Amino acid sequence: MDLSKIFWCVVIGVILLAGWLMTTSGMEKIYQNATKNLVGNDPDQDIIDEATLSKYGGLQQSMFRYENAKLFYTTSIDRYGMDGQNYWANLHQVARCELKLENDLEALKIFYDLWLDNAHLEDKRVPSRNVLKSRIQQLIELNDLQEYNYPMKE
Repeated sequence: MDLSKIFWCVVIGVILLAGWLMTTSGMEKIYQNATKNLVGNDPDQDIIDEATLSKYGGLQQSMFRYENAKLFYTTSIDRYGMDGQNYWANLHQVARCELKLENDLEALKIFYDLWLDNAHLEDKRVPSRNVLKSRIQQLIELNDLQEYNYPMKE
């Protein structure tokens, strides 16, 4: 019995499914699936949904779809708050999306909040305070945002 035809049909199906997930309709379907359940009803499903929003936001960001990535990250932050396992990393990624979307003031506010909360201690995926401080100072200088007072004293 020759199974090579079945194997190649499965391989082609997987490739088509992966390609569809990268389209706008695939993104909308994943978003709907990750947000269809109420938060708090099933803790295991909450973990899966929060991880799905975070990972798919990262995929969107790597594909230079910053608006979509920001939507996934902010939905995860809004739905799960600080209880979400990816809260701090998602917040940092939202700031990076804001930078790419040229919303420098919004990015500055988020970076400053991360710096104030010392988010690196909560999640190692967030840069250290020194890196955040450097990024904040660079944003202030490059974008002429000196009128906004962000004290950087330890």
